[in-house]
Amino acid sequence: MISSARLRQILPLFVSAAIVAFAGHALLRALRQIAFHDVLVAFGQIPPVAIASAALLVASVYGALATYEVIVVRKVKAPVGDGVAVVAGLTAAPIGHAVGMGALSGGAVRYRVYSNAGVKALDIAKIAMLAAIPYAAGLGFVLGLALVFDAERAAVMLKVQPALARGAGLGLLALHAVYISLCLLRRQALRIGTLSVSLPPPYLTAIQYVVGSVEVCCGSAVLYVLLPADAHAPPYVVFVAVYVLSILAALASSVPAGIGVFDGVLLMLLPQMPKAALAASVLTYRFLLEAVPLLIGLTLFAASEWRSRALKNARQETVRLENVRQENVRQENARHDPR
Repeated sequence: MISSARLRQILPLFVSAAIVAFAGHALLRALRQIAFHDVLVAFGQIPPVAIASAALLVASVYGALATYEVIVVRKVKAPVGDGVAVVAGLTAAPIGHAVGMGALSGGAVRYRVYSNAGVKALDIAKIAMLAAIPYAAGLGFVLGLALVFDAERAAVMLKVQPALARGAGLGLLALHAVYISLCLLRRQALRIGTLSVSLPPPYLTAIQYVVGSVEVCCGSAVLYVLLPADAHAPPYVVFVAVYVLSILAALASSVPAGIGVFDGVLLMLLPQMPKAALAASVLTYRFLLEAVPLLIGLTLFAASEWRSRALKNARQETVRLENVRQENVRQENARHDPR
């Protein structure tokens, strides 16, 4: 008989494997219906104005993340400037997403950037914890709103009853209402078993929801504006629900960048759209929202590492020169000492 501790260990792996298998099957089935030539044609049909709009939305996403990182660093009172916080925000998010398990991998990137700047490990842990909240808050909040405000069409897309879609949305919003109420009313740390969790203050909670909603809404809008006008796309409020569910499946799978999982679930939930056009839009979306920021993040991370190494070498050289100077002074004093 499997113990409860062992079950807690293997259950997430089983769920991840099941999601990957399910999404992979949906993706392979959709790919059989797509001709490579049709995808190339669809690429050429994406208007330049759509690409420009998508690029501005990507800039909005990462601008919000960088701004929030600065706010968090100031809240923690870490002894670094805003520039270090911006670099950490613009490196941790895309690298964490690309590697997978963003909270851990992004936290590792933050640790490297902030520790090189002299921030204590405890403060880095606080920053990483606060940085993980907005996206989770935004996903649940936006999904709840989408399911409530257009339950009928969302239910058609999700192949469920409208009452179930609306009930799920109301349930999500109720959970967020409870969390927000706790942040507003409770000043003491929240105890969960032996774990003690300090809730963010009301002003920071509001910022987290704004940043998370911007990240989710602008991220989904990047893909939405890239869809062809004649592709039978659902209304944006319904598309957001589909997008968030695809993101959640990708996160649950723990696959780096959700490759295959996000795409497969999206293709499955949008069966009325031309597969080639959707594939071209998704690939362009991944390039603009993931590949370009990843390249920028890796460049900033490499520059941060080089600067840290250069400063360390400069400090070591300063210490060496000071030691040489003191030794020369000692020898000079010894020569003039009459004893």
